[in-house]
Amino acid sequence: GFTGTLADRFDTAPAGAGLVRAKTGTLTGVNTLAGTVATPDGRLLAFAFLAGRTPSPYRAQPALDRLSAALAGQDLP
Repeated sequence: GFTGTLADRFDTAPAGAGLVRAKTGTLTGVNTLAGTVATPDGRLLAFAFLAGRTPSPYRAQPALDRLSAALAGQDLP
């Protein structure tokens, strides 16, 4: 959530900001988020999420963001 696409996606939701470092990907009907996240106990996890047949990136991206924030032990609204 420092620069790039995630800066915009995590700017209004502090959960996961600074803990999730990832690359986004968007094609028609496909959205991805892959990267690393720091857990509350200091472990570093790698993850890759892919959502297919998505009706809109504006609906899929928040779900992917919530998954990555959950790995960080935080919840997004």
